[in-house]
Amino acid sequence: MHGRKAVAGDLPNEESEDFVLIRRFLRTGDPGEFRTLVERHLPSIRRLLYTLFNGQREEMEDAEQEIVLNLFQRLKDFQFRSSFRTYFYRLARNRGIDCLRKKRSQDRAAARLRLDMWNREAPGPEEQVVHREETETLLAVFQTLPSKYRQLILMKDVDGFTLEEMADILEVPIGTIKSRLHRAREKLAEYIAFSDHSRRGRR
Repeated sequence: MHGRKAVAGDLPNEESEDFVLIRRFLRTGDPGEFRTLVERHLPSIRRLLYTLFNGQREEMEDAEQEIVLNLFQRLKDFQFRSSFRTYFYRLARNRGIDCLRKKRSQDRAAARLRLDMWNREAPGPEEQVVHREETETLLAVFQTLPSKYRQLILMKDVDGFTLEEMADILEVPIGTIKSRLHRAREKLAEYIAFSDHSRRGRR
């Protein structure tokens, strides 16, 4: 991660394409190249912001604008030593936390968690009745987890970051990531079990 400067032949196609877009933008200043680069990674950034801001759409949009502007201003300093995906996610997380701190005193009631955050295919009509209660329970339980646990599960299980990438983004040892992720999944399992027990008790 912090070794020699990466070259295109060493990189997966996705990272190589990012580097090409970055170099084109830095060379030409074409906003279209910057927009294409950003849009490739916006889904994971928006999921991160959803978790940070508990679904408060206006705050998420404001934070996204600040993050993209910050990236635009700082992209000239990108060193090509790590993947742009990791770089952008770390920048978005740090800037998002800054925005959250500034607006915490003005927090609104949390918006309901959207089902599409998980990027799942919508079930067919015959499956909706069967799965609706389980899905609603899972998402409700996920929302009750502390933010630090939601972020870890989101990064690993939804956005597919490796443990090494997570350690780089969060700037902690990989062993710490492993133990925190294990604890996050334990917590999620505990909350689900408690929720299931409560539902059965009401029947």
